[in-house]
Amino acid sequence: MRAFIDSVHEGVARVLLGDEPLAVEVPLSWLPEGAAEGKALRVLWEIDEEETKSARQAVEDLYAALNDAP
Repeated sequence: MRAFIDSVHEGVARVLLGDEPLAVEVPLSWLPEGAAEGKALRVLWEIDEEETKSARQAVEDLYAALNDAP
């Protein structure tokens, strides 16, 4: 996916995502070194199976704890 850094203000980058841009604001520190206003980015999305499993387990544990609550 394409992205474009539209602006940077006080450590927050306004990034336009996609061909019909969706504007999102993210901390500049989340972007690669050298990221600045006017730079184009390439965004790659990956599924994190380990994190998915961990999050599901946390939800299951929470439901179990709620069912055991007085």
